[in-house]
Amino acid sequence: MTHGEEPLRFEVLGLLRVVRAGQEVDLGAAKQRAVLAVLLLARNTPVSRGQIIEAVWGDNVPTSAVNLVQTYVAGLRRALEPTRARRAPAELLTSVGDGYLMRVEPGALDLDVFERQVLLANRMRAAGDLAGAAVELDDALALFRAEPLGGVSGLFADVERGRLVERRLAVLEERAELGLAIGRGPELVSQLSTMVVEHPLRERGHGLLMRALVQAGRQAEALAAYREARRVLIEELGVEPGFELRRVHQAVLSGDSPEPERAPVRVPHQASAPEPAPMTIPAQLPRAPVALVGRDAELAHMDAVLRDHDGPVLLVTGPAGVGKTALALHWAHRVRDEFPDGQLYVDVHGYDPNREPLEIGEVLNRFLRALGVPAGDTPVSVDERSALLRTLLADRRMLVMLDNVRSSADLLPLLPGAPSCVVVTSRRRLVGLVAQVEAKLIELDMLGTDAAVEVLGRIAGRSDIEAHALRELAELCDGLPLALRIAAARLAVSPRLRVAELVEELQDEQGRLAALGLEDGEGTVRAALDASRRALPALPSRLLAIVGLHSGPDLTPHVVAAMGDVALLDAQRALDALTAANLLSVSEPGRHVAHDIVRVYTKTLAGELSEPERRAATGRMLDYYLHCADLADGMLPINRGSVLVAPEHRPVHVPALSGAADAMAWFDAERANLIAATELASTFGWHVHAWQLPYTLSRYLWLRTERETSLRITEAALQAAIALNDDDARFVMQFNLGVALLQFERFDEALNAQRGALEVARRKGDVHQQARALNTVAGTLQDLGRAEEAEAHYREAMEISRIAGSKWAEANAHHHLGLLYLTTQRFDDAMPWLRVALRMYHEVGEQCGEAVCHADISTALLETGDTEGALSSARTALAVACDAVSPYHQA
Repeated sequence: MTHGEEPLRFEVLGLLRVVRAGQEVDLGAAKQRAVLAVLLLARNTPVSRGQIIEAVWGDNVPTSAVNLVQTYVAGLRRALEPTRARRAPAELLTSVGDGYLMRVEPGALDLDVFERQVLLANRMRAAGDLAGAAVELDDALALFRAEPLGGVSGLFADVERGRLVERRLAVLEERAELGLAIGRGPELVSQLSTMVVEHPLRERGHGLLMRALVQAGRQAEALAAYREARRVLIEELGVEPGFELRRVHQAVLSGDSPEPERAPVRVPHQASAPEPAPMTIPAQLPRAPVALVGRDAELAHMDAVLRDHDGPVLLVTGPAGVGKTALALHWAHRVRDEFPDGQLYVDVHGYDPNREPLEIGEVLNRFLRALGVPAGDTPVSVDERSALLRTLLADRRMLVMLDNVRSSADLLPLLPGAPSCVVVTSRRRLVGLVAQVEAKLIELDMLGTDAAVEVLGRIAGRSDIEAHALRELAELCDGLPLALRIAAARLAVSPRLRVAELVEELQDEQGRLAALGLEDGEGTVRAALDASRRALPALPSRLLAIVGLHSGPDLTPHVVAAMGDVALLDAQRALDALTAANLLSVSEPGRHVAHDIVRVYTKTLAGELSEPERRAATGRMLDYYLHCADLADGMLPINRGSVLVAPEHRPVHVPALSGAADAMAWFDAERANLIAATELASTFGWHVHAWQLPYTLSRYLWLRTERETSLRITEAALQAAIALNDDDARFVMQFNLGVALLQFERFDEALNAQRGALEVARRKGDVHQQARALNTVAGTLQDLGRAEEAEAHYREAMEISRIAGSKWAEANAHHHLGLLYLTTQRFDDAMPWLRVALRMYHEVGEQCGEAVCHADISTALLETGDTEGALSSARTALAVACDAVSPYHQA
């Protein structure tokens, strides 16, 4: 919450509302309210963008869903923190990875208050205070003001609403049980009669009504209620009443009390009470690491969770080798005094390559034996063992650590209730655990450089290593604690091994994983990553190898779908699975990255694919970038040639681009990937991609004034065109090379390149290309001060442009001839040519040329003293440049 603002109260048990200081907060449109509902029900837990989209739109996802989610989140931030400065970070609704996290203080959400009061009622009932428990349940039920999640539509809301309604009914039944236990059945008859009418298939409700009628002395009505219940169950479900309802019926027929036998309330400190049996206090925590470096923030977070929650479940997650177990054990030992009833520990071996994970029944056996249950008394079924474990741990304050867990499904039978605390470590973000028991996520990332250097220095224990050498080694280990420990151990046991030698060994990416292994083959980085991969479903496992062929720094679902030849939704789900397994991370919404060590691993996996599979996936990647770059290039506000771009594998799924602004944004986002793809194509002989990718990038790079990059990739593209012996390609790249050289004012080299393009065009007899080349040759001659030659080439360009019907080239020739006259002070001669060029640019939709031409007319008017006309033309130039979304021309 922003400093100085009133606290917020969130309500989901009725109309979805947020209240501040008694005033309801305007939550905006229906879909924005739905986004808030998703975030509130997952409070204090990250929710991915994909989860939000699926919850809000279901199967009818619009193409603009990502943008809409961002818009709704921005709207909620404004509503929830109205006094937050525009650029200040949000405090309540924060961005986390590829999604968002809604921070809700304890007691600020009515659902949390409800569950807390139900929990308190259960404890009071167990202690024998039935009347007090009834009051707590009454207060809890009063929080339901109407149907939950009122005003929120959609399948997600319907499912959650059903869950909350079911929860309320269960508590209503518990409240009725308390009323019957204290003999207030007559008061409950009316309420229970209404309940069975509204929910006729709930057998428990019928049984409660029968018992209430008996307490009111209305046995005949109780028997009639049973007959009605039996009729409904047979007609609607085709089943007879269950055991409990039949038991109540038989008791009424026999004239016995239908109330179940209840254990007597225990009175503490009774003089006659027998001495309890000695309690077994297990202490199973393994040895903690000697020191833990660089995890102060995570430890503080865990301390805060323990302080603020009764019996929390903490989920420590992160990539293989990041130090999850070390952190969990360090913290567990640190807080063990707060758990006087003992500590239980088990390594589930979820990722052990040499053994199967422990079955849930075996884990329960171990825990029960540790708690003193003789082997002969252990129940047979898993459910009974789980129930016995919960019974033994009820009201005991214990710490339970479950290490190396792969799946949420195996955990639930192992979880005690409050006040015990559970710590789980896993390489996966166990969404089920978060959803079902509100586990608090502790996510570990790689260590920072300073912490990594400290780990290396402490374990290596050598005084002859300079700090800068350790720093370089730490960077090559990518801050991964497992890799750091292995590298430091090699230095520690080999005093003659120089750091420079180890650094050189690790700099070779192909051998890096082998270098980060121990002599016995155990504890290697490769083995840890292999174990994570084995735990994946088939498609994410396959795609993890394929994305090792990707040449750029980050991945999108679109390019992964293209490379893997799979549907976009499957690619997104696979990326989500890889992210959940901490093999990838999210750099920004929709973009996934791999840490250096994992990137090396994916390249190693890619190298193990068959050569045809590698070539096919690489070709689909290059085709994807070429096709999309061509689409975006066609939307830029600047003329381009007529090169036909026709990749062999046209991608099925492409980003939605609707204009120049979208195109520039896409180019900005994908720039590094496009450059990397271009360089890969050039290096490995994909000659068509090696010249066509630079062609589709040339106008974008010119608008962004990226001169060095443009020149570098254009020179390589020309070599690819020569290798192809393709005159069309050679013309385009000779022409573009001249443009790139001009930006460095390397006029003589540019002129040679342009004349080379003109020579190719004349050899082919292509008048369109001749017109373009003549214009550029003339412009360079003008830059060199050779005005007469320049004028002759401009006039030849005009003549050939008319013959070719190339209005853009004709406009360009008019424009530059006008500029020639302008620079030679022939202002009256310049204006007619500039005005004709302006009209032609407008006719062909060449906005950038139009903006420049307006600016040049402004200069001419200024030189002739027409300041008002000059100012008007300059303003028009700026407006056209803004409309063209060209920062270069705006400047």
